[in-house]
Amino acid sequence: MKVSRLVASIAILGSASLALTACDPPMPPEVAAAIAEQSYTCVEGNATVSSPELMNDIVVGWADSLSYSCIDDSATTDVEPTMTFQVASETTATVDAEISEYPALCTPIQTVPLAVEAGVLVYMESDLSSFSVSPKSLAGIMNGTITNWKQLGADNPGTSIPDLPITIVPQADSLALKSLTDYTTAQGNPVTSSVFTAVDHPSLDLYSAMDEVGGYRVPTLQEGQMAIVPNSYAVALGLYAASIYLGMDKEAESPIVATPDLAGLYAASTQWKVEKDANSINLKLDPSIEAQPAPGFDSAPPPYQAIYPVNYVTCNSSLLPNAIGRFILRLDSQGALGASNYAQLPEYIRIESLTMISKGLPTPKPTATE
Repeated sequence: MKVSRLVASIAILGSASLALTACDPPMPPEVAAAIAEQSYTCVEGNATVSSPELMNDIVVGWADSLSYSCIDDSATTDVEPTMTFQVASETTATVDAEISEYPALCTPIQTVPLAVEAGVLVYMESDLSSFSVSPKSLAGIMNGTITNWKQLGADNPGTSIPDLPITIVPQADSLALKSLTDYTTAQGNPVTSSVFTAVDHPSLDLYSAMDEVGGYRVPTLQEGQMAIVPNSYAVALGLYAASIYLGMDKEAESPIVATPDLAGLYAASTQWKVEKDANSINLKLDPSIEAQPAPGFDSAPPPYQAIYPVNYVTCNSSLLPNAIGRFILRLDSQGALGASNYAQLPEYIRIESLTMISKGLPTPKPTATE
């Protein structure tokens, strides 16, 4: 087992802290965080990691990157143990780690957040380029008390809403449906009897089809239809997702909406409180926490709060799945999520995940430089 070399700046920082303290002192948090960003631990072995179908491409990319980082190359002086993993899509076979928003199929050893998912109401109405529903109206759609698009006119000020019956695709992803139901309930609009049926891992084919001529995936939602899906489905299939109408900005004379885009999801994820025990991290939304902007932005948009985490779960007590988890929770790997079907974690949660998944792995110690 060997830890990759650290950048000189971290070594200098660590050396300075050592010079000011007694022998073998606890590592300062800022040093530990810097090391976690600039290093990874290679453990000999090959693992199998299951992932959601729509995350496969990015997880395969992480596996490919790892194969170049942890390799026993005798031609170099910096030899690492060979550590690799292969990806299995939502398999029921025995795996070393699982990436999933659902409860793990294995008996979890450690569970940490990896990415952000959300429940969204998708729609097909060709005359609408954008569309919003208030929390009350969203509950009404799910309850079955709102049955016509015209009833949603107040949620879309300045927009002509057609007089058209709402038809429902009844199968809804279990977690997406729960996230929206929990959200409307928190807003004082409980769903007492849903027109949707919760389905674990619903097939993409329920919401999409292959065009026989061009081979392109196109929505199968018909005019006037609505469905509830994970946001990753909506992004992957190009489905229109409704925003949440929160009222009017009287000064700007414009509607206030929470949109399930990367900025809106990130803002909501900064309202998560971290609750943890010895081996797992749970996240609980606290709307009283002020939402923070995504990196590179000056202000946060209204947070889209119907969110839930995608977790990384280790399934055996060896160090191999932990080392792989540490590798994919580095900042570079998280950054790649922005170009995928999922949203990345806020930094403070990512660091919590990185710290927990590193349990049992050797902690690199900066050494003095001349």
